[in-house]
Amino acid sequence: MYHPIYIFIGLRYLWNSHLPKFKKFLILLSIMGISISVFSLIIIISIMNGCEKNFEKNILSFIPHLIITNKNKYVNKSEFPKNILKLNSIKKISDFINKDILIKNKNNITTGQIVGIDINNDKNIGNYHIKNILDLLKPDKYNAIIGKELAKKLDIHIGDEIKIILLSKNIKEQVFKIISIFSTQNEIDYYQILINKKDSMHFLNYSKNYITGWRVWLKKPLSLNFQEIKKIVHPLILYDWTLQKGNFFKAIRIEKYMMIFLFILVLLVAIFNIFITLSIYTIEKTNTIAILKSQGLSDWKIMLIFITLGSSISIIGSTIGTIVSIVLIIENNCLQSFIQVVFNSMNIPIIMMPFQIFFINIISIFITIFATFYPAWNAIKIQPSRILSNE
Repeated sequence: MYHPIYIFIGLRYLWNSHLPKFKKFLILLSIMGISISVFSLIIIISIMNGCEKNFEKNILSFIPHLIITNKNKYVNKSEFPKNILKLNSIKKISDFINKDILIKNKNNITTGQIVGIDINNDKNIGNYHIKNILDLLKPDKYNAIIGKELAKKLDIHIGDEIKIILLSKNIKEQVFKIISIFSTQNEIDYYQILINKKDSMHFLNYSKNYITGWRVWLKKPLSLNFQEIKKIVHPLILYDWTLQKGNFFKAIRIEKYMMIFLFILVLLVAIFNIFITLSIYTIEKTNTIAILKSQGLSDWKIMLIFITLGSSISIIGSTIGTIVSIVLIIENNCLQSFIQVVFNSMNIPIIMMPFQIFFINIISIFITIFATFYPAWNAIKIQPSRILSNE
């Protein structure tokens, strides 16, 4: 005899050669629905993981995650909040000088931002991909390195001169010579100009040991604890990266949740199909259930028959969907072709996280088992004496 009996009966009803074609179709449809939904959820979440990583790498690597300054954006270095160094989330900190200015050449004028560079910024200037940048930006030379897109907008080239205009109480102008052009494939190419820090202090009339503030980079900027850090830097003012890129990041998150929601609906449709299939079994197999109960099979074992049947469909579908998605992610070529078509040739990494895959499968199986409770409850309410009285 087969043990345990409820698993044998449940698997017997799942698939055997005597099942009608319509029931086989329903079971296959349920398996396919769960496979497609699990497959889609894993692929979408992995792609969105890549989008977030791409956002963190290509955008948040160039802009500071936090800026510490005061209301005037003119602070003495001695005011640096040393307690912030105790936080494990801090990756690097550097002081900075920058200012929004006007840029003018012979034919054009536009807005931009100057950034003062010296040896203390060596952890950040590597992102600009300029060799020997500190040798190019020597003090008192008034040389400048301009972003590629900004250079195109102003129609200027290496060797040309530009006039930088500071709008304050007294308008101040200074001529700088373009000695190089940087290209980061980032939005800073459209507005930034790099100059020597000493030159920037002289141009902005900064006193010695005074700076605009401090730039802070975090290990995990997407999980920023803003309020905790804000308390540490008080009475200084704290700005975070969401002021610049918060809306863009929210748009990525909204797209992620919308896609997940759509494919969860597909999963629910597949589970509803399982619910209908089990309900049909309850109606069709009323006599069989009555006989099993009369033979001494307990109510909870009859419930386990339905749970075995429903969970088997879910496990098979989830396994197929998971295997197919993992194979496609590992192979990568097919998915990258799709991403390049949809996202205009953007190279977005596809990042697969095991705990997310495990969570998707567990939720799928759990909801399916939950859907079997109602048909199973109807099955155990069957009274063998009434059903078999006319047999």
